Amino acid sequence: MRKQLRKKRSNRAQYLRAVGVAALLLILGVFFLVTTFGSQQFGSLHKIMMEVVGPVQRTATSTIASLGAIKRDYIDSIQNFFALNEENKRLTQQLRETEALLNKSREAMATNASLRKLLDFKSATTLPSVAATIIGKDPSPFYRSVIIDQGANSGITKGSPVVCSEGVVGQVFTTSPNYSKVLLAIAPSSAIDVLLQESRVRGILKGTGKMTYRLEYILTNVKVKVDDVVVTAGYGGVFPTGIPVGRVSKVFLQPQGMFHEIEVEPVVDYQTIEHLLVIKKNDLNEILDQPAHP
Repeated sequence: MRKQLRKKRSNRAQYLRAVGVAALLLILGVFFLVTTFGSQQFGSLHKIMMEVVGPVQRTATSTIASLGAIKRDYIDSIQNFFALNEENKRLTQQLRETEALLNKSREAMATNASLRKLLDFKSATTLPSVAATIIGKDPSPFYRSVIIDQGANSGITKGSPVVCSEGVVGQVFTTSPNYSKVLLAIAPSSAIDVLLQESRVRGILKGTGKMTYRLEYILTNVKVKVDDVVVTAGYGGVFPTGIPVGRVSKVFLQPQGMFHEIEVEPVVDYQTIEHLLVIKKNDLNEILDQPAHP
């Protein structure tokens, strides 16, 4: 019974509070209308009510203005974010396009420089030759070879010597109508007759399968020093005489034995080479077989 009475009292108190709040809001609303649209005569009650309602109106106006400013700032921030995002995308795309053009320009300059050197070398020699480009490489470290884009249709035959603007590259060992495979001079199965340019001593230059050569059959009584230039000897009708092959990089002293142990560094950078000249073997043999004029 007591619980029911307490519940009724609580409900009545809540009702009275709601009615009071509603009456207050009604009075404030009526006063607001009167002060806005009513007479311009201000009585004592009018002034008192203004003092009561003024702070409320100021707070409400300030709150509405603040909310409007926050809304505008939020909308501006969202718009700026999307604008900056679009600008960032545009600049990123522009940067990628610029980098691509720059890379193409660098590649074109590098290719032009390589071809110019090859053209100068071709102009400096009287030997008939065919320009070619490397289009494939043998991945095996034990059988060093490359594929070029010229073949039998261009007059290339098996055994044709291959050079570049720096010096000896290798020798053609198989051909098809439009392509050829070149055995590089650094291959373990490669052997070239060479001369020490200064002393004119002859030896055999063999590939090691790495980026070096091994110069053999140089007698220990021959003076050999680092940086001595090694050139082709011209024997056997494969390479013309005097084409650079490499430079002596190491000379190992042999207390016993007849021959030096010599390491030679190639003049050709086999890791970056792209453009070659293939000397036509038949024409080369005809030139080498011609008798010397008195």
